[in-house]
Amino acid sequence: NFFIDKGLIDLAVTRTSFDWGIKVPFDPKHVIYVWIDALPNYLTALGYGGDNDRNYKKYWACDMHVMAKEIVRFHSIVWPAILMALEVPLPKRVYGHGWITFGGDKMSKSKGNVVDPFVLTDRYGVDALRYYLLSSMPFGEDSSYTSELLLSTINNDIVNDLGNLVRRTLAMSKQYFDGKVKKPTDNELTAADRDYIAAIDGLLSGVRADIDKPELNKALEKIFGVIDLSNKYIDANKPWELNKTGDTARLNVVMYDLLESIRVVANLLLPFLTKYPRRIFD
Repeated sequence: NFFIDKGLIDLAVTRTSFDWGIKVPFDPKHVIYVWIDALPNYLTALGYGGDNDRNYKKYWACDMHVMAKEIVRFHSIVWPAILMALEVPLPKRVYGHGWITFGGDKMSKSKGNVVDPFVLTDRYGVDALRYYLLSSMPFGEDSSYTSELLLSTINNDIVNDLGNLVRRTLAMSKQYFDGKVKKPTDNELTAADRDYIAAIDGLLSGVRADIDKPELNKALEKIFGVIDLSNKYIDANKPWELNKTGDTARLNVVMYDLLESIRVVANLLLPFLTKYPRRIFD
């Protein structure tokens, strides 16, 4: 509103009130305004204006330009003005993310209330930290970091839910079928099977819609909802008892459905996590 309520006015691209910065070649009293200096790096980093602009042609215009909420106005007013002057396409979307707060305050280097991500990833792994940040902190809103919530999220979701599902299912499929199961026919499926399969099949469209909004925490919520359903499917069908009674046909249906759920879930986790899905595929 600071810009818009006044009406559109020209923006001075230099400053004379201080001397730090890039001096204007034809008038050394002026230095380039820091945002005019900084913003074009998005283009020049991709090779714009250079001898090799292959990456610029491949990646620009970006689908979504993400930055901290306090600098949205520079990226949604000053930056587009520069791009339009250059006759360069604008970013398709501009999105301002919130702050990570710690003890009720915004994390900042000046306050010293920061949590070192390298220490956390050394201790818990990069995927655990990524999952915590993406699942527990709604995209675009301020969110509070606590070590307690990080640990409980990792233990409950990653270790207990996802880890147990994969470990139990793969172990049983190897034990009962040497890791090879057959796709069941429709007449072998129960009503509960069909409901479970529908939840798996519907996951992709729901996750895509949430990513497009973008509501990344809700996308992960949907994925882990199917993981929870899968663990309940194991408990309800008790594959170990089916094996004990020799009901091989029913056991095959259950194991096939579980393995399919893991395949779908692991694929949909690839945009969020760097290592766990690939370990599942291995």
